[in-house]
Amino acid sequence: MLTIVYFYLLLFLVTKVICVEGTCDCSQPDSNFATGVNLIYYKCNNETPATITYPITAPEGLLNVLEDKRTIFYIFGYLQYPEYEDVKLMTEALCYNRTDNVVLLDWSKHSRNTYGRAFQNGEKVGSLFAKSIQLLVNSGLDVSKIYIVGHSLGAHIAGFAGKCNDFVIPRITGLDPANPVFYPLGCYLTSTDAPWVDVIYTDMGGYGTFECVGTANYYVNGGSRPQPGCMFIGALLSQTDVCSHQKSVKLYAESKRDPTKFIATQCLSYAGYTKNNCKDNLQTNVGYNSSNVCGLFYLRTGVL
Repeated sequence: MLTIVYFYLLLFLVTKVICVEGTCDCSQPDSNFATGVNLIYYKCNNETPATITYPITAPEGLLNVLEDKRTIFYIFGYLQYPEYEDVKLMTEALCYNRTDNVVLLDWSKHSRNTYGRAFQNGEKVGSLFAKSIQLLVNSGLDVSKIYIVGHSLGAHIAGFAGKCNDFVIPRITGLDPANPVFYPLGCYLTSTDAPWVDVIYTDMGGYGTFECVGTANYYVNGGSRPQPGCMFIGALLSQTDVCSHQKSVKLYAESKRDPTKFIATQCLSYAGYTKNNCKDNLQTNVGYNSSNVCGLFYLRTGVL
């Protein structure tokens, strides 16, 4: 147990001093790497089959099924896959009321590996995803109706769509973006990847980044572990251990079903927020129905 405690103490301290971003490579990986990486369209109805799959390198068929409304692309994180519990939770929430087209980036072929390999794979997937978005826009997809949401490593993959294209993605949402300390030199989500980059933090310094990477930054219960209903530590990568990291997904999913459930207050610090020093400051919804605001925002929740 002491070994795990020391690991997290070291992780917290190192995260505070390491913030190095490597070169972001937008070149395309070989065809073998791209095979098996897909965009999955969710019909969001009771038809069978419920999804349609398109290769990441040939996504144009999506345009035949997308309705004339915003399209949300969701990107899951390390070790996850389409049938993973929290991925299903998110896709079902995004489908709620059929307000948007819902497309999942399935990179599970490369996400289930050692973390170092998955991170390197994720950067290649990011360049594939950026190119795929470019192909869709070139074929007629309205860029103003694109919205990208990514969790953990998926948040960093999302950033490539902004970095590697000459058009502007209106909004990217990062759900507890992965902690750079696990792989210091890399290409990470930044506040310049889109005009509106809103980031929800639930496990800062653990599996989530300690850095402030959004234009709007939402710190849930202070932004770090343990979140309500979670333990501080557990066996590495166990459900107990990733509990706080996954709360960002659960909050966003709930915000889709109840857009005004989570309200955050702008404040310079969590201490000031808890002391009620910022009660007259700007307030905004968190998650799906958030407003395009800038700054630091804090909120408290119960068990999600």
